Amino acid sequence: MYYTPSIGNFANFPYNTLMIVFDGYQFAQEREDTLKQRVQILSGSIAIAAILFEEDKGSQLYTRLKKEAAERVGIRYHCLGFSMSDDLGKVLAQLKTLNEDSTVTGIIIQKPARGRWMEVTGKRADEYVTWWHALVSQINQTKDVDGLHPETLAAIQHGTWKQEKKVMPATVKAVLEILNVAKEQVTLPADPIYIILGRSDILGQPLFYELRNQGQKVEIIGSKELTTRVQSGQSLHDADVVISATGHPHLIVGGMIKQGAVVVDVGEPQPDVEFATVAPKAAFITPVPGGVGPVTVVSLLENAKVLAEIH
Repeated sequence: MYYTPSIGNFANFPYNTLMIVFDGYQFAQEREDTLKQRVQILSGSIAIAAILFEEDKGSQLYTRLKKEAAERVGIRYHCLGFSMSDDLGKVLAQLKTLNEDSTVTGIIIQKPARGRWMEVTGKRADEYVTWWHALVSQINQTKDVDGLHPETLAAIQHGTWKQEKKVMPATVKAVLEILNVAKEQVTLPADPIYIILGRSDILGQPLFYELRNQGQKVEIIGSKELTTRVQSGQSLHDADVVISATGHPHLIVGGMIKQGAVVVDVGEPQPDVEFATVAPKAAFITPVPGGVGPVTVVSLLENAKVLAEIH
């Protein structure tokens, strides 16, 4: 589940010979193979309905990848396209239909990039937040396959999501799985310090709450806190594990991390991490593409299987 200095696209890279580059494609394939066997037991009764906004190219790409993976494991994946400028009521009406459809196991709304949404609609950033909340809060919680509903985040915060029969957001689940691999492959301090960059409700916040509830030392920061850290000379040198999901390409460079850190890059579609300077210092790193992304896709499908079993 990792590249060595002489393999693949990294063959000519000046590696730290002890550094591991996580292979998300291979890891995801292994999980797909296992999932396919379990889906077959359920006789193909799992179906995901995805709402996407067609002006966002990223949403189109991610939806295509998820649909292809779903078909490989025997899960039906139905896509419903809308414009970002469509009346909110039109989308909510479709959500209501999906909520009431007993053949739909899980519902996902592909979140468009905020900047693209503002460009298409001509509206403000605060209106984007309100619009998104209005959508995800209407997902039937028994079908919340990507953990988007606000009450799912609250359950994760309180550590009750399993008891409440909810699933972890797919990207959070993917990062947690990757961290487990990292712990098996590299030596971390007995009480490692985690720093998460980015406070999104899809990754940063739920990941923070879950790690905190596991008893980990974890801090979540935004761009202002990172700037302050860089200006003070601290940067991210206190972090044994850095997880970045800011959407700012090459925000993290080699001089900002400690030698031997674990670095998980959740940047999409461009990496948050400047691989060329960070990789030689890292003990374990995820590339973009080919790191967190493929694992997120299979994690979503695993969530659908869980929902099919518990509801």
